[in-house]
Amino acid sequence: PRGPLSSPSSARDFIGNDVRVVKTLSVGCPNPNLSAREESGKMVYSDPKALGVEGGEKLKKNRFLATTGEREDMNQYWYSNRTIAAMARDVDDVCAADGMRACFLSTPSVYFTLSKEVRERAYCFDLDTQWEKEPGYVCYDFNKPVDFAGAEELKGTMDMVIIDPPFITREVWEKYVETARFLLKPGGAVLGSTIQENAPMMKELLGCEPQTFLPSIPNLVYQYYLYASYESKNLIEKNPEIPE
Repeated sequence: PRGPLSSPSSARDFIGNDVRVVKTLSVGCPNPNLSAREESGKMVYSDPKALGVEGGEKLKKNRFLATTGEREDMNQYWYSNRTIAAMARDVDDVCAADGMRACFLSTPSVYFTLSKEVRERAYCFDLDTQWEKEPGYVCYDFNKPVDFAGAEELKGTMDMVIIDPPFITREVWEKYVETARFLLKPGGAVLGSTIQENAPMMKELLGCEPQTFLPSIPNLVYQYYLYASYESKNLIEKNPEIPE
């Protein structure tokens, strides 16, 4: 996760007694007239072994993780290869039928790991314009939940939405929820990730339940949970990357 972000005027993430103050970014998508080098910010490449980039044990090498660093200025923290694979399998299953569509809100790592058939019908909503040449890319600022290119054409057309906000606060989640509800068909599926303490909120806002499979996010200091509004086939077993 952790997709690119723009924050409210001030934002704090509370986890137990820990308070994480997050740097505020300017609202809106980056200036398209800037070069990629000027916009790139500071790229950080995680330990490939921690992310499981090369795969093994029936796990394929993840090209996204091998080639895409995390941007500190956009609060990006990628899931591990095993976590991405499990989430992508869920999306492939839910959206297997022809014509079914999925939208990824600040979750580019999973989008780029989809099967070719499903990815051709999917959308990657993100503030980071490094993927702007991708056919499914939509520049997305969560402070403007339904103000993005092609909004009216995409309204109510998604069978599934995958969400991983850069902040854990209810204020930010409510904006992502507004986007999700705008995009989803009636009864559409939702998969999201946030901390355990947000379980009641996820149930209230999206009808999502915590899953057994816990995501590994090597560069994040606290444990996230996955939440789904549907019966998952791939998230019902424990992730061997996460210690008991």
